[in-house]
Order: sequence, then C-alpha cells, then structure tokens
Amino acid sequence: MIKILLLTDYSQESERRFLNGFVKYADTQGGCIFYPTSHLISKTKDNSMEIIRMAKRFKVDAILGLWHNVNVEEARKLNIPIFLRTHKKVYEEFPMLTGHYKSFGAYAADFFINQNFSNYAFIGMKDIIWSMSRFEGYSEQIDTIKKVKTHRYDVEDFKNEIEPISKWLHSLPKPIALFACNDFMARQVTEICQMENIRIPEDISLLGVDNDEFMCNISSPTISSIKLNFEKHGYELSSTLFKMVREKKIWPARIAVEAIGVVERMSTKRKIISDPYIREIVDFISRNYTQEIDISKLTSFIPLSRRAIEMKFKKEMYPYTITSYIMELRLKHFCNLLETTDLPIRTAADRSGFIDSSNFSTIFRKYKGMTPTEYRKISKV
Repeated sequence: MIKILLLTDYSQESERRFLNGFVKYADTQGGCIFYPTSHLISKTKDNSMEIIRMAKRFKVDAILGLWHNVNVEEARKLNIPIFLRTHKKVYEEFPMLTGHYKSFGAYAADFFINQNFSNYAFIGMKDIIWSMSRFEGYSEQIDTIKKVKTHRYDVEDFKNEIEPISKWLHSLPKPIALFACNDFMARQVTEICQMENIRIPEDISLLGVDNDEFMCNISSPTISSIKLNFEKHGYELSSTLFKMVREKKIWPARIAVEAIGVVERMSTKRKIISDPYIREIVDFISRNYTQEIDISKLTSFIPLSRRAIEMKFKKEMYPYTITSYIMELRLKHFCNLLETTDLPIRTAADRSGFIDSSNFSTIFRKYKGMTPTEYRKISKV
C-alpha cells in the first residue's frame, strides 16, 4: 500500500472531489494511506524542512498537494514523486497539478459572447498564475471576437480593498459580463453588490469557476460557475503517481483539470424581474429547491395571496409556473449528479429534491427522453 503525505485544504469541495477521483484509482491498485497535514504548513515561509522531516518520519512514497516554498535541492534528495500545486511559481523539476487555465477564460468568454454582451470585465487575484492565465484566455477571446477591451481588477488583499472594489464595480459600464477567477471571488462580488445596491444579473452578469455547490448556492443570487472535472483529474494523477512509485522513476508530468460545462444559476439569468416580490421568491427557490418547498408557505414572507403570487410569477417568469420552475432546477441538479458522481440514482434524486419517487422516472423520461440509467451511461465523463 502506497503512503502519501497530503498537503491540501480538503475542507474545499474541489479538493474533496479531486481526492475522490484519486482514491477511485488507488483502490484498484490496493489502496493508499494518506498522512494529511494542515494546508497552512504548506503556505508558511521556510517550511520546506518541516515538510521534508514529516516525509522522512512517515517514510512516505510520495508527496501530494499545495507546497509554495519548496527547497528544491532538499526535496529532490527524498527521491520520491512530489506532485505540486502552486500559485506563484512553476517548478520544472517536479510533476505539477495544473489546469487548462487559459482555456477556462476562453470558455467564459464564449458563454458571455453568446449572450451578446457589449461590455466585459474580469476580477482576479494579483500575481496568481492560474488567475492571470484565466484573464489572458478571457480577454484574448473577447478581443478576437468582439474587438473590445476587458475591464480588469486584481485583488491583493480583499479585506482591505472592499472600498476600491466597490468603486470599480460602480464605474463599470452596465450591463456587463463579469468573469471571476473562482467561486470564492464571485461570492465576494455578490456580497459587495448587495451592500452597494448593484443588481445581479441585471447590471452585472456574474460567472465563477470550480462549481463549488455550497459556495454558489449560499450566495444571493446563486452563482453560475464553470464546472471542472476534478474527479477525472484525481483519477489520472493517481494512475501516474502509482506508476512512478512502482517503476521508481520520476518525470515532470503535467496533470491538468478540464472544464466540462457551465452550471447556470441566477447570477447569469439576465431575464429582468421587475416585481420585487417575485425576485425574492425566485431567489428563495434557487437556494432551497433541493428541499421540500410548500408553495402555500411563500405567503408567510410575501404579503400576497397564493393566487396573486402564482399569477405574478407566471407573468414575470413565462413560460414557467412556480411548480415547473422548481422542477426545472431539480432536474438540472439531478443530471449534474448523474454526470459527475457515482451516487445511486435514488440517492441522487433525493439530493435533488425528489422526495416522492412514485412518478420520478416518468418525469425524467419526459424531460430527457430516456431513463436516468441510460442518461448516466451516455453522458458521464
């Protein structure tokens, strides 16, 4: 069984999905033992010798994860595969966990260009490799197709830049398509826009990256995001790592995560909802559609009768009724789970809000023209 020193923030959804893919391959090879350590250690200055001492202490076969300040000479003396994810420097000596970062930016540009925006912006993180590459792909694609400049803001220390970010957001021409370098940054934008009375998506259509479902769904409005295939990324890396360990050879492999689609939520739904009560209901549904929603209880926080709510909703959200809109969100969520997880179909249905299973298969067949099992077989990446 291979022993791995794990330097990662596995509290993040993207990291957990990556590790799920890693373990899937590892299990086919007899499994592995992780020696997890705080990701804070990997970020600390002059930490190389501490990490190296841990690797020696546990006699690990490989190191995997986020290690910014590598003492290259001492790390190479370990003579084991060290798969690195870094933010500011590329180490040619070691295998790297990376991504097709520039293509993510082009992907975001194409998404917004198809909505025929005239104005485009990007908010990223200063001096971070993957953020800069995402901007490059985004701005180049927009310049090539739309022949316009992309407005840009790079954040160095968010907690001390709220005021300048607010001024920048106000200064942007509206409506505008704003691509955030990741979902965390997109969530910060939603919070500032709430404080500054900047409307999303009417003034700013907002798209993130990673599809961190918790982060995206607790935001108001919920955040659209580019979904990355972290599971496949982990699986492929695991295969390479096991091969290196067994063959006792190390080469500078580059294992890259890929984009597999946009999960669209309310932050890019440009349909302008004029009625404030319906905006509130739509936002409530977008955050709670995986739970049981009693439509009659909407009147508890909207001072209208159920009949009035239903009529206003259909007028603003045509062709959807409240019920059909909830159904649409649940079905999209269910399809996403079929594509990206190995959850049993019944479990995936439950997590998507389909508590009553009596007519679920009929509903899905009507929506997709096939059974959930058939859909999973042809669409899972």
